[in-house]
Amino acid sequence: MPPLLREVFFTLTFIHVFLHVADCVKVILGDRFIFPVNCEPGESGTLQRVFGHNHISEVATCHSGKWTVKMYKDRMMINSSKIGFNRTVYNDGGVYELNISKPKDPVQLEVVAALNVSVVEDESVILPCHVKTTGKAGLTVVWEKNERPLCVKNSRSDGCSGTPDRLSMSTDWFTHGDLSLTVARLQPGDRGDYFCYVQDEHGNPSGNPAAVRLAVSEKRAHQTTTPATPVNQTQSCSEQTEPWKIATLVVVFLLVVVALVVILCFWSHFKSGCAFRKCYKLVGSQHTSQPNEATTTV
Repeated sequence: MPPLLREVFFTLTFIHVFLHVADCVKVILGDRFIFPVNCEPGESGTLQRVFGHNHISEVATCHSGKWTVKMYKDRMMINSSKIGFNRTVYNDGGVYELNISKPKDPVQLEVVAALNVSVVEDESVILPCHVKTTGKAGLTVVWEKNERPLCVKNSRSDGCSGTPDRLSMSTDWFTHGDLSLTVARLQPGDRGDYFCYVQDEHGNPSGNPAAVRLAVSEKRAHQTTTPATPVNQTQSCSEQTEPWKIATLVVVFLLVVVALVVILCFWSHFKSGCAFRKCYKLVGSQHTSQPNEATTTV
């Protein structure tokens, strides 16, 4: 192709792409992204990236329902009929043209570095977003969550339109360029990815979007006293009953000793009583026999 015709071709392609760019797709840096195109059996085509009016490169080709990767081989993934990045880098942002069987609307991919924020439920959080608004008129702030508008605010509105009363922005956002979003009384359903960007007076995105990945953790219950396990309860009972066992054994031992002492005393007393009676009988018999012996002598 002659250089002039090639230049005309690239220029017309570039104009065609940017006139037909539909929605801007946002993805957080490091996340995976799947292109909205399938390579079904019997289909053929290409996935191209537009770098400029004279630079279009093939990212992958589709032939008979199978993808062949040409660029980014270290990060491209093929899942059945789909293709995409298994992880995105910042330079992946740009315009991609999908030509499978018949041309489809190009995809403008925005790769955004996100700020990770973690908050406990029922608390409030400020999601930061700052844009230079000086000298710009008719700007509209858009906060999105899960690719759906969450808070839309322009210079004429006091609050976020069509949003719960838990969302608010500064009334001086246009003067200060502070587009941060305050979310009050956080709930588990508030977790997710939030994107912030501005639109010009014609509704076109202006500048780079900001992103916040919000994590909402459950509120911990107040600390309570937990009951002891059965093993601990059994050990505790054993420890409590052990002194009683010892005291009982001591009392029984003392009773046995007292009983033995009493028995010995009675036994000793009995033996002493028997000896005394024997002596008494012996003395009595001697005393009785002495007068007889005297009478006999005379």
